[in-house]
Amino acid sequence: MKKTILTIMSILAVAVLAISFSGCLSNSMEPFIEERPVYEPAAIYDVTIYTMGDNVMASIVVQIQGTYSQSLDKDNITVNMNGNSVYVNVPVIDSSSVNTRDFGYETVEVNLGKKSQFKNIDYKLIINGNTPKAFTSNFKFAGGDLYTYYPAVIDNVVVEVIDGKVVINSKVVRGGSAETLDKDNIIVSGTLQNHDVSVYIPLQIKDGITTLIIGWENVVIEIGQLDELEDGTYTVTVNGIETHFTVSNHQLVTGVITEIPER
Repeated sequence: MKKTILTIMSILAVAVLAISFSGCLSNSMEPFIEERPVYEPAAIYDVTIYTMGDNVMASIVVQIQGTYSQSLDKDNITVNMNGNSVYVNVPVIDSSSVNTRDFGYETVEVNLGKKSQFKNIDYKLIINGNTPKAFTSNFKFAGGDLYTYYPAVIDNVVVEVIDGKVVINSKVVRGGSAETLDKDNIIVSGTLQNHDVSVYIPLQIKDGITTLIIGWENVVIEIGQLDELEDGTYTVTVNGIETHFTVSNHQLVTGVITEIPER
């Protein structure tokens, strides 16, 4: 009986050793990684949403930080939709700790879903949400057509006084028949009491065929009463274009454009 028990235990021991050894073989077959890649959210430079056949696409331009040590991780891009929010995760890989400290750009086309999945409502595209590099972009479907929104190109900004009211007169460029001013979503932040006002003027762009005829349109926005302003210099920024003006003895000296950011 003892001999039988010993024989069974020996067989079990051999089996355990065989299993352990096969596991080691499996691990040894994996490729050797000198330094484990660090996954992190990409820095999003620009996004264009468009349709291609039955698909809704996002062309995402990623800023590669350190072109020889960082790369776009296309295999791990994910897309999820929850209600009217579309969540996209776009990671990059840091293949080494060495950074060239220069910048490069890489574009990836991401399928957000079929057109049939989208209703005639407003949507928000959220890329790398809940991270310091989160990027959002609004779009909507109306009558089955896709509309996207971008900051308007500003040709000129003038500060004027009309009937005692200080207004910003912005000359907006419309690059084709598909572009219209989205006046309902103009945002004014800051106050003249703090000497600093910022204005965001968006364009609504319809997806599809458009003419290439460039047009201009003036947008006038009231920002305060002249008689309520103290003497001093004020700053107005419209879509990144900065203008300064001075108030002296309840008189307005309009400024000129001092800085136009690169596009």
